[in-house]
Amino acid sequence: MSGFPREVLKWLQSLDLTWQVKTPKWDLTNGYLVAEVFSWYFPQDIQMHSYNNGTSLDSKSRNWSLLKNFIKRHKLDIPDEFVEGTIHCKEGASTLLIERIYEILTNRK
Repeated sequence: MSGFPREVLKWLQSLDLTWQVKTPKWDLTNGYLVAEVFSWYFPQDIQMHSYNNGTSLDSKSRNWSLLKNFIKRHKLDIPDEFVEGTIHCKEGASTLLIERIYEILTNRK
């Protein structure tokens, strides 16, 4: 797992996700694992059966549409450029996104 600070890495591993994030740029692009992270903290709002772990553009679009609505509804302070960068596999964006989600969900820096 490259790019994550140790405490973020330990936190991600503690969530027992469907699969381990080895290459954030590619592993997080479809939004499925991001939804899975949020489902641990908001199980009533994130229904994993609504998300598709596919690689098609359609799967990616639907997943991120649901996630963007969730982020907006909960007024989570996540910059759009982190989300858009993750969707488009921009270098470093997915790491910044996960670090920001970590800060929000754990109240730690």
